[in-house]
Amino acid sequence: MGLAYDYGVLMKPKVLFAMLALYITTYFTSMAYIGAPLNISVFTTGLMAVAFAVSGANALNCYIDRDIDALMTRTQGRPLALGTIRPFEALSFSVLMMGIATLLAISKGLIPVLLLIEGAGSYLFLYSVLLKRKTSLNVLATAPSVAAPAWFGWYLGGAPLYPLGLLMGILVAIWGPLHLWSIAFAYSKDYTRVGVPMFPSVVSRETAIKGIVIALALMIGSSYLLLPWSKSISYLIGVTLINIPLVIVGVKFFREKSNKAGWWLFKLTAPYIILVFLSFMVNRLM
Repeated sequence: MGLAYDYGVLMKPKVLFAMLALYITTYFTSMAYIGAPLNISVFTTGLMAVAFAVSGANALNCYIDRDIDALMTRTQGRPLALGTIRPFEALSFSVLMMGIATLLAISKGLIPVLLLIEGAGSYLFLYSVLLKRKTSLNVLATAPSVAAPAWFGWYLGGAPLYPLGLLMGILVAIWGPLHLWSIAFAYSKDYTRVGVPMFPSVVSRETAIKGIVIALALMIGSSYLLLPWSKSISYLIGVTLINIPLVIVGVKFFREKSNKAGWWLFKLTAPYIILVFLSFMVNRLM
């Protein structure tokens, strides 16, 4: 479909948009929390830093996983698997994106640089290189990386990272593995075929379902940890309304034990953490 399209796929646009949404949501929530005005320059620089960092990290992940991507149903349409982009080109693109992200982060100080290193390092080194093909608990290594854009946005929004900003990143870190496990359950045969020991693919179906349901309960329960910082009962009501559909789908998943129910769990968890943060932000603005 064209070189531009191929490079767009290399950046994993769904993941990219999710991480940008985390940055945007936490940035404005941080502003709302302290009542600060919008700083367009800071916001835009941070947005670009996250966009380049996530794009570069995703491209490098595709480079690292190009052998197994070619064998998996879900990923065999990626450019490196199809051969529409050569490995050296993908690697060069990744280095360029990460380099630009680093320069942008440096312009905002030490904390943004450390968050960039933490996010990219945990995703690429801990997860992609060290643990993905070696342990069924591999996705836990992605938790710091998905939390990084939230911490990045919260810090640049002006509020202190501790304690509330740290907590919001922890909520994201709890959400991330569940989201990945639910899609790994739906595509467990893919992971078994390529020898990647994702938790749902290396344990019995019953154990996988119990593990995912426990992770779901932990995620839902953790959303109420923001209550001490809310200004009224509106957050309690809002987050409960967000949680109800997940409880229903979780119960259905536990009873039916089907790939379809696992897929729906994956779909519903995708916007979950953004909705929770939006509910908290609205509460702070009221």
